[in-house]
Amino acid sequence: MLKKLDWYTIKTYFGPFIFIFSVLFFIFMVQFAWQEMEKFAGKGLDMVTIFELLFYLGLSVVQLVMPLTILLAAIMTFGGFGERYELAAMKSTGISLGRIMLPLFIMVSLLSVGLYYFSDYVVPKSQQKARNMLINIARTKPAVNFEPGVFVMGIPGFSMKVGDKSGDDGQFVEDVFIHKDVNAFENQQTIVASRGIFEPAEDQRFLRLSLFEGYFYEDEIHNKSREVLKRQPFRQIKFDTMVQYIDVSALVEKAIEDEKVTDHYKFMNSKDLVNRIDTLKMNDSITYVKMFDERYQTLLPRYYMLDSVSQHQTEAIPLPNLEEVKEEDRISIYKSAIAEVERDKTFYNATKSEISGRNKNNARHVLVLVRNYSNALMCIAFFLIGAPLGAIIRKGGVGMPVVVAIIIFILFYLVYMYTENLAKNGELDPYWASWSPVIVFFPMGLYFTYKAMTDSDIFDIESYIKPFRKLFAIFGTKKKEHARYQ
Repeated sequence: MLKKLDWYTIKTYFGPFIFIFSVLFFIFMVQFAWQEMEKFAGKGLDMVTIFELLFYLGLSVVQLVMPLTILLAAIMTFGGFGERYELAAMKSTGISLGRIMLPLFIMVSLLSVGLYYFSDYVVPKSQQKARNMLINIARTKPAVNFEPGVFVMGIPGFSMKVGDKSGDDGQFVEDVFIHKDVNAFENQQTIVASRGIFEPAEDQRFLRLSLFEGYFYEDEIHNKSREVLKRQPFRQIKFDTMVQYIDVSALVEKAIEDEKVTDHYKFMNSKDLVNRIDTLKMNDSITYVKMFDERYQTLLPRYYMLDSVSQHQTEAIPLPNLEEVKEEDRISIYKSAIAEVERDKTFYNATKSEISGRNKNNARHVLVLVRNYSNALMCIAFFLIGAPLGAIIRKGGVGMPVVVAIIIFILFYLVYMYTENLAKNGELDPYWASWSPVIVFFPMGLYFTYKAMTDSDIFDIESYIKPFRKLFAIFGTKKKEHARYQ
């Protein structure tokens, strides 16, 4: 009987689970795509590439979709049991609520383990794949990077700007401005054209840009004296058609090499992150010791070459009395002191900035590492919250359960994002930030489970007021009886 009941509970749970997961994943992906679409739409990319890129980037939303799905499905399932009096029938046979929840608890625990491995292996691979796609698009399709009216520095040896672009791949451009990137002692070259076309060259190492109706400006300053430059006018050539070949071989090779990029913290699994965090801590310790030694030597320039300085020697150094010093020397001492303070302030600000940057970088590594574990445990915590709440509310469907689940998830998301931002800004320890949702919601789940198993009505306000009334009755003043009743 219990085996059939377990199977019935699991089947009843996973029907809403699959439906809710599909809907929430679609909603989160649409919301993510809405934010990111403007970066890719209208830049000559086909829709298949755009959706593939958004899919790889958006797989990380599963880390938030899974806990919310477990929470909502648990509330709906046990709320439906209570609404149909199935839960009462199960309890009437002597089966406790904990025993009814046990098979689903085991299944949710397996899902949490699956979420951990998904976050540890699938998400880093998808992020790496998305990054490599972006690199390949940016390197091998330069026209994609062109924003009208904005200078583009990604073309080797050139700075370019276009007024407008069109075509399926953005190959047709208008109002083209090209400036050769050289130093101040080389010939300066600038090209201005009314329109142009990006075309693939026969040699894949080059990109062909055909320009029409423009001017070529050149200022020959290489190996020219200043007097010659004063008398020499710049050269201007008007052209109807000009073909400019752009060497992109280095970019293509770089894009291929970037396919093997694995050193970014978002592309690492837990084992790699642990090793990286240990390495970062070791490097930080070495750097801080070196910074301290350098600063200590600047503060004690007379003794940094000595092996040791005794306390007696340092106390014997005579300090000048400024009142006995000449005014010129006193002013010089004041200026020197002010300069020392300014140098100390500059050193302090630079040190503070470097330490803050290192701490923020370490915090991002720790957040990615620990979130893999905390998000998995949040699945169990949300089940312990959702199943008892459903049994207490006794409402199935998409009405009250959805409202309760959304309120709980909003609270979770606020804690999640707030602590994460504090950790990224160096204002909170990243380990506390990562575990804070579990610390907040896991005891809440245990409390709701206890209340549901003891058949306590947690939504009965009178049950919370009654202890205070008893307290006031004990310590409050006793009402004096009227004289006529004495």
